[in-house]
Amino acid sequence: MFEKEMSSEPEEVWVTSKSDKRAFDRIAIPGAYVSFRKQNKLGFLEGFSKPMPLFNLTKSGICFASERKYDRGEPLCIDINIPGEDKLRLYGKIRWIKNDSPVQDCLIGAQFSAFGKGSEYNSLKSLDRLRILQQKYGTFEE
Repeated sequence: MFEKEMSSEPEEVWVTSKSDKRAFDRIAIPGAYVSFRKQNKLGFLEGFSKPMPLFNLTKSGICFASERKYDRGEPLCIDINIPGEDKLRLYGKIRWIKNDSPVQDCLIGAQFSAFGKGSEYNSLKSLDRLRILQQKYGTFEE
């Protein structure tokens, strides 16, 4: 299943339509995948997941496949891996779970934590990297 997602076949990069109510357009990046882990107030509870397909990405969040089901609101550490790019690590919380996918056990939508200075924020450098990815694969609307 995952191997097919990561194949070298050409894939179309897409951006959602203007009718989508999201604040930022979503982009899909061919061959991109994520590894993630759940955390609690004391730190991380488990190791990183195996690589799972990344379905779409914005400056504010991400949608990816998961073999395990999680709960809304759970905090995550997410490593985004894109062919030809350095790994991007972001922190966020699960906002929605779709369990009826015919391809994966579930899809997870996570919202990234705020960007800023300090340990409680995703780095501003990460936000810059997301902007660069958007320029390369699509257009963020600001």
